[in-house]
Amino acid sequence: MNVQTNILKYLIFLLAVFFTYQAVSAQDKDIANEIILVTEKRDVTGDNIADRLVIKGLKYEEDTEFLKEITLYVDTGEKKFEQPLSSGYKPTIQFVDVNKDGTLDVFITTETGESGGILNSFLFSFKDQMMKDLTVPKTVPITAQFLDNYQAKLTINGKKPLVIDLSDRKEEYEQSGIYTNGILNEATELLVDGLSTLKPAFLVGKCKGLVGIQLVSGVYHADGIALVESKWIYEKGKWKLVKAKIKPLQTK
Repeated sequence: MNVQTNILKYLIFLLAVFFTYQAVSAQDKDIANEIILVTEKRDVTGDNIADRLVIKGLKYEEDTEFLKEITLYVDTGEKKFEQPLSSGYKPTIQFVDVNKDGTLDVFITTETGESGGILNSFLFSFKDQMMKDLTVPKTVPITAQFLDNYQAKLTINGKKPLVIDLSDRKEEYEQSGIYTNGILNEATELLVDGLSTLKPAFLVGKCKGLVGIQLVSGVYHADGIALVESKWIYEKGKWKLVKAKIKPLQTK
């Protein structure tokens, strides 16, 4: 009985070693296949010495541009940081002091590949050799729905609604089943995207903030109805919406 037990334990040990080796081997292979996408040298710690920032990616497949892993590496000379980002395409990096601490922050965007050009955005501070995720603004709180007579109503929370005439699209909307003779067949909301653009900009005086753009569409993404432009500043550890405006798109 003891012999059988020892054999069983030994087999379990061999299986554990095998699977551990497989996992480590796969991880080492992934690291070896990482490609360098962005390399920059900037002082992001505030010590007046340039730090090295590298964004690397791991392709989902060899013949595709989609990156299943994207990682930011920061070498300050004193410390090394490794920050996983989201999967996606074409990472970009910018340097801007949005939290007004006198040191450049690291702003990164990646394309998701989704219709509407949705972005993933990231913002980090490395001041005094400490990494902090500053996050990025959320989307503007907005409600949007079709109205009878080929109209749409868009409302930013706390502001007066904007009604947009869509009568030049009535044939398409009738064919798609949204309307019957100008009357809604059922309550239907518009498509409100996430941020398709988020960029650093001067806002209040010389204060740096972020400007975002969201697309509002009708029955599909190409049926663009309006853009929502938002302006944000970073105050007391959180994002504050300074201004939001709806800009109707030209109809067909």
